[in-house]
Amino acid sequence: MLILSASFWEVGSWCVVALWTVYLIMMIHGLRQRQVVSGTDKVVLPRGLPRVSVLVAGRNEEGCFELCLRSLLRQDYPNLEIIAINDRSTDATGEILDQLELEFSDQLQVIHIENLPSGWFGKTHAMHVGSQSASGDWLLYVDADCELQSDAGISLAVQEAQRRGADLVSLTPHFVLNTFWEHLTVPVCSSVMMVWFQPSRVNNPKLRTSYANGAFLMISRHSYDALGGWCRFRAQISEDIAMGRAAKSSGLKVVVLQNVGIYQTCMYESIRASWHGWSRIFYGALPRKALVLSVTRLILCSIIPTWALFGWLAVASWNGTVVSGWNGTLTATATAIVMQQIYMAMIFRVVGGRLLWSLTAPLGQLVSVGMLVRAILNHLGMATTQWSGAVFSRGQMITVPRPRVVSLPVHTRQAR
Repeated sequence: MLILSASFWEVGSWCVVALWTVYLIMMIHGLRQRQVVSGTDKVVLPRGLPRVSVLVAGRNEEGCFELCLRSLLRQDYPNLEIIAINDRSTDATGEILDQLELEFSDQLQVIHIENLPSGWFGKTHAMHVGSQSASGDWLLYVDADCELQSDAGISLAVQEAQRRGADLVSLTPHFVLNTFWEHLTVPVCSSVMMVWFQPSRVNNPKLRTSYANGAFLMISRHSYDALGGWCRFRAQISEDIAMGRAAKSSGLKVVVLQNVGIYQTCMYESIRASWHGWSRIFYGALPRKALVLSVTRLILCSIIPTWALFGWLAVASWNGTVVSGWNGTLTATATAIVMQQIYMAMIFRVVGGRLLWSLTAPLGQLVSVGMLVRAILNHLGMATTQWSGAVFSRGQMITVPRPRVVSLPVHTRQAR
């Protein structure tokens, strides 16, 4: 049969090589066209600077909240207010924030949230509450596990917003990868997102592609109010992407820039956290069609060639011979894998991974396919996604987060 012949597999293998050639050309073109904001860029800000309110919300973030806030308190932007929101934490987060508020009473405002209204996610509710207290012309949302590396980070963001006439500016993350699972999954999963949310397409007002990253998202107060604020996205799994999508569809100018030396952040340290976290991101960010295409691309172009070659080499080593007629297939498969590794090495470098770890991409791709399949099953109603106390299926919330009251320590209440 044709499907079993060496010529069939050879043609298929060279088709994969052709696809990887296209992917590499697109990657190189994208890297050349990328719009970068670097921590070493020169800052030239005009007088009469707009006020910027930085809002950082977190729950049980005692290990990183202080580092994030201190990096914000070092910022050189002259017209700045910083608001930290403690969202029902049961660890030492509240005490840490109260101590920092005493230390920086003229720069930092701390808000403690004790309950979550029905129908809200904790993060969107916390950002909503913080935004009500903000006085800035611009609202900058930063995740609690971020650290600004440049003291001019906010100044550079404002400068870019003014220079580009943007209504919403978001900087892509640079990841801190410490654990094995972070090295294995973060770059590969990021590559899936980069395929669908290319900054060059997002920044083109003629295209519908939209994106925003909640780790560093800055929006003008006027645009925020016009969109309906976080109330509009109160129960969105990917509230940042939802806001970016709504902003662009409303005619606002959305700009996504690659961050180099502005800030760094962490993702999911364990396999369990990675599995649930990335499955949720894929489910919330990608429609079913994009999920199916991503799975197909990974399986046909990455997983099958890589593991087929490993299997072929294992059999050849065991038998000590190579079956004649399959040399062309073997050559094409090896070529495809080399091109894939070059592609992944570029991805690893962009997101902050080490080049040596790009050799683990075949394993990361297997895990990523599982995450994507789970997201597809969720859209079909055959699986559920759990996040922030809610359960989702078929794009609908089927279990609403329950209102929760947390009794804060007496001295924490008094500090407020």
